[in-house]
Order: sequence, then C-alpha cells, then structure tokens
Amino acid sequence: MRSRKGRLLAVLAGVGVAGALAAGGAGLASAGTLPVGQATTAMTITNHTDKTQYLTSADPGAGHWINAPRGTLAPGASEIVTASTHGNHETVTINYRIGAVGPHAVYQLVNVPGGTNTNATGVTGGHYWINANVSTGFPHANAGYDLW
Repeated sequence: MRSRKGRLLAVLAGVGVAGALAAGGAGLASAGTLPVGQATTAMTITNHTDKTQYLTSADPGAGHWINAPRGTLAPGASEIVTASTHGNHETVTINYRIGAVGPHAVYQLVNVPGGTNTNATGVTGGHYWINANVSTGFPHANAGYDLW
C-alpha cells in the first residue's frame, strides 16, 4: 500500500508529464505545418561558433516561406526554416554574415526530382566551415547544417 505522500508525488509527476507533452505539442504546431501535396523543404541550421549570425538575404526560390529564417542566430542556437512550392522544384537559399564584419555563410537546399543537394552551401572566407547533410529528398527534402 502506497503512502499518502507517495500517491501525491505520483499524481504531481503525472500532471508534470502531461503539461510537458501539451507544451511540446503546442510548440510543434506553432512552428508551421507543412502542406500536403506540395514540394517542401525543411532546413535545420545550427550555429556552433562563438559569433552571432546576421541574416543578409533569404530566398524561398519558386515557393513561399512557412517558417522564414530569423534575423539573427545566436552562438549555440538552432532554427528550422521551412518553405513549400506548388511546382516540382524549389531552391532555397539563406545567407548569414558571421559576426558583425565576418564572412558569409550560405545555406542552400535544392529540392528537385532529379536529386536533392546542398552543393552551393559553404562559407565565403575565414576559418569557418559548414557540415551539411540531406536526410530526405524530393518532394519533401530535409537537410541539416552545422556551422563550425
């Protein structure tokens, strides 16, 4: 038989878990729902440097933003950028300046039936680099980018 204190702790733990699940679900829903029947791109960008990244340009290609890139991406922060198009191709390009006067980081995801790629991704100078990987291809492309 459980003690009264033990039952109370179990109830409080259950309420905490339910609250966390509800909050997490709400956060996911507000990140933007990808449309069905359209080509979509999702780009997870992580800044592993000690410099803030400042957005200089962003182009959803033939599509439109669902979740556009932020104006700044702080050291250690990540963001998920999403776009979609009614067409059968999409090239999303995002440019950030690393630090106040540093080089530019270019994040690009080409989402086409012939093959999804991140070939134009890179840094214009300095001692930084981007590791990019594509986890799913056309029509629902997902890629991750780690700036080091």
